[in-house]
Amino acid sequence: MLRDAVSYIGPELGDYLYRTSMEEKRSRTRRQPSCPTIGALLRYRTRIVRVIAEARGQRAMIESLDTAGRTFVSTVKWGSLRELRAQLF
Repeated sequence: MLRDAVSYIGPELGDYLYRTSMEEKRSRTRRQPSCPTIGALLRYRTRIVRVIAEARGQRAMIESLDTAGRTFVSTVKWGSLRELRAQLF
């Protein structure tokens, strides 16, 4: 749509508006993942887990409980981990 408006506003201003709107769109959609701190309590799907180590490839090793109450360790991506809300359960 902005490319069609170039003929009305001029090529320099039209290209500038197109570039700036695309840069704003990119910055809104991308979120830089960050490694959670070791020992942090986070939510993974329906479970509350504890981060025990950082793994490679933007992954973290987590510790959680299974239905029998035994602890197990698994590796998940940082993007899958969510902050805890005000209520734990």
